[in-house]
Amino acid sequence: MARGVPPAAVRRPISITLLITSALLLPIVLPVALLVAIAVDLGRALRGTRRLATTRSVVLIAVLIVVDLVAFIAVIVIFVVSAVGPRSRRDARFHRIMTRWTTAITSVVGAVVPIEFDLTGLERVPLQNTIIIARHRSLLDAVLPAMIIGRAGLRARYTLKEDLRWEPNIDLVGHALPHRFITRAPDDLDAELERIRELGDHIDERSAAVIFPEGTFFTEKRKQRIVASLERRDPDHADAARAMHYLLPPRPGGTLALLEGAPEADVVILGHVGFEPFGSIPEILRNAGGEHRVRVRAWRIPRSEVPAAREDRIDWLFDRWLELDRWIAAHHRSGATVSIARDDG
Repeated sequence: MARGVPPAAVRRPISITLLITSALLLPIVLPVALLVAIAVDLGRALRGTRRLATTRSVVLIAVLIVVDLVAFIAVIVIFVVSAVGPRSRRDARFHRIMTRWTTAITSVVGAVVPIEFDLTGLERVPLQNTIIIARHRSLLDAVLPAMIIGRAGLRARYTLKEDLRWEPNIDLVGHALPHRFITRAPDDLDAELERIRELGDHIDERSAAVIFPEGTFFTEKRKQRIVASLERRDPDHADAARAMHYLLPPRPGGTLALLEGAPEADVVILGHVGFEPFGSIPEILRNAGGEHRVRVRAWRIPRSEVPAAREDRIDWLFDRWLELDRWIAAHHRSGATVSIARDDG
C-alpha cells in the first residue's frame, strides 16, 4: 500500500463519516454561514468591492457537499444492485455516474465562481484509444478530462494521486475501475511504474487514459527546485526546464510507462489557460466572483510520431511541454482568456 494513506478499513469510515456528517449539519450551519457571508460582503461592497466572494464561497461549498453526497449514494446503490450480474454492466454504471459527477462539479463551479466554459470545437480531436497527457494547474482542472472523455461516450482511465483516496467517491470507484493511485515517492519505484504500465492494457477504442506528468501544481519555488535537481542528474534537460515559465518540467517515468503499456495508443496533449487563479482551495474561495474564462487546447499526435527509444521519448516529451508552455505564454501576453475548446491550434 502507498505510504501516507491508511488502509481502506481505516480511511473509509473516516472519510464517509465526514461526508455524511457535513451533509447532515448543512441545513443547520448553512443559514448562519450565509448570513455572516452576506454581512461580510455588504461591508466589502461599502468599500467598493462587489464580487460577493464570501457568499459565493459558502454557496459553492454547500452545493459541492450535496453533489458529493448524491454521487456517493448512487455509488453505493450501484454496488448493491450490481452484486449479482456481469461486471461489465457494473463498470458501465460507474462510468456513467462519474461522468455525471464530474460534469456536475464543473457546472456548479462554472455557475457559482463563475467560470465560462466554451465547448466549441470539442469534436475536432477524437479521444478514443489515446493517452491524454494533461496540464495540472488547479484542483478544478483535474475533473475536466473525465468530463470530456465521458461526454464523448468513452471511459476514462486515470492515474490519481494517492491523497485522493480520502475522497469517498474517488476512493470507491477508483478501486472498482482500472484506475491507478500513484505515490510520489514510492518505496518500490519499479513496482509503481509496472502498475501504470498495466493500465495501458485497459486503453482501447472505448476508452482513454489520463496522466498529469507535472505531478503537482506549478509554483516558481517548485520549478526552481526541479531545475536544480535536473542540473545535477540530467543537465541535458535542465535548460529546457529553465525555459518553462508556466509549467513544471514533466516527470517522464509515469508517462513512459503508460506509453510502453499501450503501444498502439495515440497521444493527446491537453493544456489550458485560465485556471491560474484557482490553484488551491483558499485561492478558489478568494477569487470567487468576477468573470473568469478558461480555454483548453488539445491536439492528437499519431503514435507513429512518438519515438521508440526511451531517451528519445524523454526529449520528445520535453519538446511537447515546451510547445505547450509557449502556447500558454502567448495567451498571457495577448491578455486572452479562453474557453474549453478542443482544436488543432
